[in-house]
Amino acid sequence: MKKEDIKVDFDNSILALSNSLLHHFGVASEYKSLPILDKALAEGWQNVVFLILDCFGKNILEYHLQPNDFLYRHRVADISTIFPPTTAAATITFHSGLPPLASGWIGWMNYFSQYGRVIENFRNIDFYTGEELTTPPPADTILKYKSIYEKITEQNPEVEYHRVFPAFVEGGAQTFDELCERVAAAAEADDKRKIISAYWTEPDYAIHHNGIHSAEAAQQVREINAKLEKMCAGLHDTLVIISADHGGIDVDDIIIEHQDLCDTFRLPPTIETRLISFWIKEGCNDEFVRLFNKYYGEEFVLFTKEEFMQSHILGYGKQHPLVDGMIGEYVAIATGTLSLNYDSGKREPRLFVATHAGYTKEEMTVPLILVKCE
Repeated sequence: MKKEDIKVDFDNSILALSNSLLHHFGVASEYKSLPILDKALAEGWQNVVFLILDCFGKNILEYHLQPNDFLYRHRVADISTIFPPTTAAATITFHSGLPPLASGWIGWMNYFSQYGRVIENFRNIDFYTGEELTTPPPADTILKYKSIYEKITEQNPEVEYHRVFPAFVEGGAQTFDELCERVAAAAEADDKRKIISAYWTEPDYAIHHNGIHSAEAAQQVREINAKLEKMCAGLHDTLVIISADHGGIDVDDIIIEHQDLCDTFRLPPTIETRLISFWIKEGCNDEFVRLFNKYYGEEFVLFTKEEFMQSHILGYGKQHPLVDGMIGEYVAIATGTLSLNYDSGKREPRLFVATHAGYTKEEMTVPLILVKCE
């Protein structure tokens, strides 16, 4: 694959989906909306439910469900996620209405020069040691953003906002049944206009640990399908929007074993295992490029930092002030099935059967599902 072939259709993406919500509620935005969703929202629903299913990509839906199944038959379009197709970047795009370039959320773990560490943004953990940090969590401070829901309720004080998330947030739902019950209870509570945001961690977990085509993934998808059909049957005057942050593929998840290549690193690799930023010692650039292409060139496309930024694959708009410092001298994007981990010797790398964050159609394409509950 050529470098110029790696691009995102932002006008038909989850970024546009999020901005349809902003536009519908009269909030100004520089980004385009999604016409098919604009039309559905314009029908004037009392409640809007927006549910993100983690790793429920087009390929997952089509493999595990049949055309007459509930979620399959309510799919109205396939759209692009953003790049990289990973939870830390894509869910923030959903909730912020911004592409990764503007939000600063460009992946799971980033280098923060002010702390001199590679940090897992969601959990405030040093990625390569596992140490829980006492420095301010990036998610709550330097990467904090104003959500689309804050903007919507500020613009529309009469609109109620409800957030229904799993148990990793305080008071969150313990099961998917409970999540569905809470969504339904919020929607049916009174006659006020509402926007309800929900998120569930499956089928992502099952897919990571067991693979795209596994029985565990199938069970999760089928249960989600059945429970959402039951939930929607009890809703009234509600538009339910369902999509995913990314898809996934089965991978060869390996540890970089070539010491000559590792000797060129001045910092451990960052961002993701299929979108990798490399930080190279002075004077070692040519050697790094030669060795990387020798060992992994058939599976990855290698960009200089300048080429990567000029590609606009992270999006358009005002660049977040931290983005420049999060990217090393080179960026490698996976276009095959390989996923590369680095062993720091301090924390054992976690290897998966399937994952995401690379540039394949399976990782990049997600469904747009609309359920109109009269």
